[in-house]
Amino acid sequence: MTNPLLQNTSLPQFSKIKPEHIKPAVEKAIGNCKTVIAEVLANNTQFSWENLVSPIDEVDDVLGKLWSPISHMNSVVNSDELRDAYESCLPLLSEYGTFVGQHAGLFAAYQQLSKSDEFKTLNEAQQKVISNA
Repeated sequence: MTNPLLQNTSLPQFSKIKPEHIKPAVEKAIGNCKTVIAEVLANNTQFSWENLVSPIDEVDDVLGKLWSPISHMNSVVNSDELRDAYESCLPLLSEYGTFVGQHAGLFAAYQQLSKSDEFKTLNEAQQKVISNA
């Protein structure tokens, strides 16, 4: 069974999304996010926009684009099955947010980047992303 939430399309395939697609897709996307974070931290000692922020933003964007139609559908075509699938993912998303927010290695990497010479060359928006992280 092909999961429409895991397909790279320009627009969400709302008509193909079923409740049984939701949790596996969210679990896979969160797993990918954690993998990228681990790889970025393991493969670099000096952090830059390109080797830290960019890959993490890209994989987080995939998670966001996956979750957005689920959230929308929960609001407009709610059913018991959809609501159950949606609600089963909330703890996963919360745990991922906590994982990122309390990840000491990730914090240290962003802190190193914020104190680097490269930071001064980044535009205001990029500096804000790093400072907020």
